[in-house]
Amino acid sequence: MTEFIHVKNYGFLQTQLPTDLFIKLKEECRNVKKLKEMKSGLSGRGVPKHFFIEKCFPQLKEYVLYCADKYEKQFKYIETLKFLNKNSPFFVAPPWVNVQKRYEFLPMHNHDGVLSYNIWIQIPYDIKKELEGGNKNASQLQFIYPMVHGTLGFHEFSLSQLDEGSLIMFPSLFVHALHPFYTSTDVRLSVAGNILLEAK
Repeated sequence: MTEFIHVKNYGFLQTQLPTDLFIKLKEECRNVKKLKEMKSGLSGRGVPKHFFIEKCFPQLKEYVLYCADKYEKQFKYIETLKFLNKNSPFFVAPPWVNVQKRYEFLPMHNHDGVLSYNIWIQIPYDIKKELEGGNKNASQLQFIYPMVHGTLGFHEFSLSQLDEGSLIMFPSLFVHALHPFYTSTDVRLSVAGNILLEAK
């Protein structure tokens, strides 16, 4: 008898925002001049600027908690984190919008907290034109992880206009990078945030 055994790992939740929340979030993101700028460990030359989401935060928080509950029911990830002496509720930290110009990128990094998410608000390019330049990583959100034999594995989300309004949730320690786009002079807008455990 032949049997294939897969090594366990945690995956992604990918879903579409409710239409009303997406419309409100998109409006707030497009008015970044009214938002407070955020500084992070990634801030600097060649990296998108970040601004805190404020007006939509309460409604977004409720939806993010709903997604976190669905993620945990599927993957049972949080229950493996054995560093507290009792269960703690989720705490949704203030989210931010990344305003990414042509050629800007986010280098490899991970996040604070236990779960993180990205929401694609505005993607200004045609993905076919991006890939025509010969760079297979153009515009991608790329996750990087060690394989059991020592090399690196990759999981890519090739982002197109069809992804506007979609949310991706993943464990905060997942290392990832956001590659540049090349064929549009408009900005790419994405919202990111973290879910922590609340201290009691």
